[in-house]
Amino acid sequence: MATREFRHLIEDLEEETWQVLQRSGAAMIPYLANDCVMQFPLGMKLTRDTVPSVQDILHSSAFVPWKSYRMSKIDVTPVGKDGAVISYLVQATRVAADPKDEDVTFEALCCSVWRMNEDGKFKMCFHQQSLTT
Repeated sequence: MATREFRHLIEDLEEETWQVLQRSGAAMIPYLANDCVMQFPLGMKLTRDTVPSVQDILHSSAFVPWKSYRMSKIDVTPVGKDGAVISYLVQATRVAADPKDEDVTFEALCCSVWRMNEDGKFKMCFHQQSLTT
């Protein structure tokens, strides 16, 4: 696969994950490898084995979908022929839990690792968000 095509494939997959998270957390599950590790600000690390697990959080009724997002400063680095790291800056907004409050916006540096699974499809196996402020 050509480098340009590969880069666009990984960018498109990452973009799709933000798009599906505008609907629900559960919509993200098909994009994740079974052994996916996710690390979020304030020391939250989720895997299939943590309590709560990645799946528990994404299926939770407490999950708040994203209202909007914007990715910029995107870099894709191939890792062998079957993987890639994508890093970028994101500005994302969620609707406030309390309707009296303003929407919650954050800015973070994000990094995801995608690898090809045995079905020949790329799945996210790692994701991290680091707040910029």
